[in-house]
Amino acid sequence: MLTTLENTIALGSPVPIPIFRISMRLGIFLQHYFPYGGLQRDALRLAHAAKEAGDEPILAVSRWDGPRPDDIKIIVLNSGGGRNHQKAKLFAQDCQELYSKEKLDTAICFSRVPGTPFHFCGDPCYKERFTRTKPSWLAMLPRYRYLLETENSLFGDHAKTHIFYLAASEIPAYKKFYPLTKEHYTLLPPWLKKPETQELDKDSLKTKLLTELDLPSNANLLLFVGSDFKRKGLDIAIQALSKLPDTNSVLVACGQYDPTAYLKLAKELGVADRVRIPGPRDDIPAWMAATDLLVHPARQETAGMVLLEALTYRLPVVCTENCGYAQYVSEAGCQTVSQDCGVDELAKSIAQHLSSHEALQNSITHWLEAEDRYNTANIMLERMRESAR
Repeated sequence: MLTTLENTIALGSPVPIPIFRISMRLGIFLQHYFPYGGLQRDALRLAHAAKEAGDEPILAVSRWDGPRPDDIKIIVLNSGGGRNHQKAKLFAQDCQELYSKEKLDTAICFSRVPGTPFHFCGDPCYKERFTRTKPSWLAMLPRYRYLLETENSLFGDHAKTHIFYLAASEIPAYKKFYPLTKEHYTLLPPWLKKPETQELDKDSLKTKLLTELDLPSNANLLLFVGSDFKRKGLDIAIQALSKLPDTNSVLVACGQYDPTAYLKLAKELGVADRVRIPGPRDDIPAWMAATDLLVHPARQETAGMVLLEALTYRLPVVCTENCGYAQYVSEAGCQTVSQDCGVDELAKSIAQHLSSHEALQNSITHWLEAEDRYNTANIMLERMRESAR
């Protein structure tokens, strides 16, 4: 008889592996996939790594937007639901049923699914934020009750889920509310990826990009990447652009978000001709190889995979210190700005980065030489294989 996911976790024993099975059937639970989200790309990246390692990844989603990979099994559950918390609840229930139906050896949830053996923690502690910003009586309402209960099921006293944390900066908030021990979580190293091979060198790529954007050949290209312009701080970046002493710098913002308010702000500040918002792009690696600086003044960022991606292309980065991966930006030789950075502070930092571009690239190159920065997927897969044996 097949065991359910909840029963497997409650009994503390893994799903038995038949003798003839030589690879791990791994469930990867992600409610909504779209190609421009950091968490989404991490989930697909893990699936590819598992496939390359000889495992059998099965990516379960409630909704999939964008092209589908040919080599990964994807199950669209179409869980339904009206409000966001209802959609999340129905998706979690479907994933629990799927665990038994697909005879999975283990599973990891990127969206929060109670009872999953592993959780890739890409979100800040919800209870900490709720306690700090909401009146306690709201916990009785269905939305907040579900979110709090779901987090407790993964991190609380009786949780059997092993947590993979992306950033050390998030752990103290969780420990404040949940009894986490070192046995219950793993802090992952920065998840670097070898840069894709480019057919053209940086000068050729930049010339091509300047032509596409109808910009002069002497423009300094400031790149902004993120699908939530408000949370990632695009308004701050535009204001900082208007404060730069030179007029050669152009801000290019790529992401899936309504640009109307930001184009209006650029016009009000007199920099409309130096702001481009081309929308979501599938060729961000080429843009990272061609531009001069990544600007990421995020108001809230649990990790910030885009910061690491930029560094792999030797692209200098300026970001707010509250980003989970800000420590690696500093280690690579770039600057961080304060969490509530003022426009003048960010403008000054941008100018400093542009003036020391070559030295920063040399520092980044040295930081990239550590091979252990590329083994994050293997660390997760090996930990999950141990639980499935």
